Amino acid sequence: MRKILLTIAASLLLTLSGVGLSFAQDGSDVPDLVPIEISVCSYQDGKDSGDYAKATEKMAKWMEDNDSEPYASFQLNPLFAGNQEFDFVTIGVWTSGTSMGKDMAQWISTAGDEIAALGDAADCGGSSMFTSLNVMQPGDGADSFVLAVNDCNVADGRSTRDAIGALREYGEYRNATGSPGGMWVWFPSYGNGDEDFDFKLANSYASIEAFGNNFQWNRDQQAYLKRGELFNGLLDCDVARSYTGSTIVNTLPDN
Repeated sequence: MRKILLTIAASLLLTLSGVGLSFAQDGSDVPDLVPIEISVCSYQDGKDSGDYAKATEKMAKWMEDNDSEPYASFQLNPLFAGNQEFDFVTIGVWTSGTSMGKDMAQWISTAGDEIAALGDAADCGGSSMFTSLNVMQPGDGADSFVLAVNDCNVADGRSTRDAIGALREYGEYRNATGSPGGMWVWFPSYGNGDEDFDFKLANSYASIEAFGNNFQWNRDQQAYLKRGELFNGLLDCDVARSYTGSTIVNTLPDN
């Protein structure tokens, strides 16, 4: 679908080991899982962020003209991300697998000019689909933010539901002690290849200032002790990469 959006997506076929009923947060028997798509992108020769912005405006206009399904896409630019060989990442989010399928089919069949414009501005060919589970609500929405992402593995003999429970407890601890922000678990679904992680853990902060405040909170609160209490012998996560994020388009419902 939208080359610009090809970012974070996921199948709802729940072929994921460990995804169980206890993931539900609202008292229902069905966990609140949504599809997302992630793409890594590099600007085409002679193109830059301005060219890409013009192409995304065409995409947004297509969405408006075609009354497309609810959808949001975000652009992530490296902040502290090591030597990664790409210019930016895009993330696309739908409300359901049904909405994603309908939206992608309409886009592929009718958006030839818009697809071409996106491809002329940037190569976003490396796309993977994930199933996203929200662990901690991000609070008030913002057009710009910081996102930190780790790759995590669950220890042998422990279950994914154990890990989700510990992450939820840590989210409650963060909220109670002054470190607000969003938290999501992204399970690989399609296009990930032979990845050596069980899931990606994503934490959002409302701004670069909030990201810095969280760094200080971690030191002052000695939050690493709480993480050790909850995660030792359960989760092994690598060093997080962080990105500044901006909203490309967002037609998702408020709730």
